[in-house]
Amino acid sequence: MSLRKKFSIVVIASREEKQFSLLRALKDKFYGHEIILVLDDKIELSLDTLNEINLNINKLIKVSESTRGKSLNAGALKAENDYLWFLHIDSQINKIERDDLDRLQKKQLGYFKLKFDNDRNKINASGANFRSNKFDLPFGDQSFLIHKNLFNLIGCFDEDIREGEDHKFVWDAKALGVEIKEIKREIITSARKYQEKSIFQTFRNIFKTFTQVKKFKKKKIKNIFCFFVKDPNSKDSKSRLRDTLKDDALVDQFNLHCLKILKSNILSLEQDENKIVIVNNSKSNDYLKSFGLEKYSILKIENENIGRSMQDVYDICAPFTKNIIMSGSDIPELTAEHLIESVNFLKNYDNYIMPTIDGGYCCFSTKLKNLEGCFSRVDYTTDHVLNDFTKYLYNTKKSNFALIDVDTLSNLQKMYDVLKSKTLLSKEQKGLIDFIDKRKYS
Repeated sequence: MSLRKKFSIVVIASREEKQFSLLRALKDKFYGHEIILVLDDKIELSLDTLNEINLNINKLIKVSESTRGKSLNAGALKAENDYLWFLHIDSQINKIERDDLDRLQKKQLGYFKLKFDNDRNKINASGANFRSNKFDLPFGDQSFLIHKNLFNLIGCFDEDIREGEDHKFVWDAKALGVEIKEIKREIITSARKYQEKSIFQTFRNIFKTFTQVKKFKKKKIKNIFCFFVKDPNSKDSKSRLRDTLKDDALVDQFNLHCLKILKSNILSLEQDENKIVIVNNSKSNDYLKSFGLEKYSILKIENENIGRSMQDVYDICAPFTKNIIMSGSDIPELTAEHLIESVNFLKNYDNYIMPTIDGGYCCFSTKLKNLEGCFSRVDYTTDHVLNDFTKYLYNTKKSNFALIDVDTLSNLQKMYDVLKSKTLLSKEQKGLIDFIDKRKYS
């Protein structure tokens, strides 16, 4: 059985690109890995060129109004393997071997040493290698290698900037404490953009490095808030409530109101030391865009077993933060104040948990890094989930209140009564109450 890592190799090309020989080299040298080419949808290529391209790749993706960040993200989104290797089409991989890819570890962002295809540009390569080696700031030309889960946790490339998306991504990784790892091989890239201005381009890169440091540098992330969400219109969302009410439209609207409450809570948590992670349990990310949630880190965890999903999320996040907070997205009573409080309790406790009235829990925060198997060993279909989950946890604080997870008509009515009795409600919570007032279930 092979222990080699499986990569999806994402290759991007500009609208003006005419040379695609890299694809054949990748197919010959890195057979067995997935090759994805991302092009601008306005690129004009001959039929012969397109046929040659299709012989050497697994997927062709076309992006409208592409930026480098947009193209890189589009390729990553369609990648089927666990590891990603981002390449520019003008790269040469003569000196890179299959074993070099296997050296990358799950917690690292890897890159290669840079060399240009013209010896006149040695000073440019030396400057890039000095920057990456001494300051852990590699350029995109050096190609990035990374586990897909870590890529999604960092938060993908910025699609709205025309240059510096590589620099910003590295700073986002450094804020999480990701190890930036040089792989001791050279990747060769085209010197065509330097042409006759090698020295000028070097000083320009130095200037851009300093200006982008000021723009992109971030504080160390201390808290990762993970919110588990589903497409509000999915029939898998609130299935018990759907079966009881026989009113999918009402449940869809209830879910929409819950996501509005979630978005309000997230906005209150936006601080330099906090990272927001959306854990998407649905097949598509499209619904997140309508709530403005696509700008956050998105972990796609399609697992029917909630315990397994939570374990996966914990395992991905634990190495990169002081505190992890995992929360449901369908608890209308849950506020940003509750979530902030869950972090504050970790000053005196290892764990903090908020129970629900049905014997489960809706929010768990921890500073522990050794909870292997802790989430996945619990049966979440019982009414004693909380007791089963916490019986092996020590120095754990339980909140002195229990919230309502709305799974039945009775839950819906109880939640309505509780919110209706409160004097301080958010605009989004009031919106939910007004919606229920107009229906017969209040």
